[in-house]
Amino acid sequence: APEPTGKVALIGHSAGGWICRAYLSERNYGGKSYGGNRFVHSLITLGSPHGNAPGPAFKGVEWVNSEIMDAGSGVRALAVAGTGYKGDSSGSLTEGAYSFCMGSDVRPDGSVYDGDGVTPIESALAMKEYVPHADTMILDDVGHFCWSDVFGGETVAPDLTKYHREGRPWYGDDVIIEKWAGWL
Repeated sequence: APEPTGKVALIGHSAGGWICRAYLSERNYGGKSYGGNRFVHSLITLGSPHGNAPGPAFKGVEWVNSEIMDAGSGVRALAVAGTGYKGDSSGSLTEGAYSFCMGSDVRPDGSVYDGDGVTPIESALAMKEYVPHADTMILDDVGHFCWSDVFGGETVAPDLTKYHREGRPWYGDDVIIEKWAGWL
């Protein structure tokens, strides 16, 4: 097969954001070193948890955070966070997710945070600590997911489903894509 030419932009939503960072690394992750920075010119993460937190679910985040990705990598980076979904008024999934992402070392009470309904702003923007050249963008009143478009949304996240059904946008809505994609 011919060698690829040119480079691409990676866009990672939710956990896909820190997984993209693992792909960019030259280090061995899960038995393989990807070195994807050779093929990528830009990384955009949308509502991705980049902050360290306790528990096995955050071991991968901790792994990518153990390496600083500097501007010499050749990869531009943008961390996007949504806001407008307060932990104390957006349902139990939101409060629990915020507690989970922030961990007991910081403030275990998810009700004190704001974010996109799943990832608190602080965690989404924490990429800046590990990718110092990264830009950040906060999008007001933007949710994590299109809950009302999927089977089971009402069961898993009734409050977030209601907000989406009422017209509150998520990262993948055209009007919101225009905001973060313009950074490219």
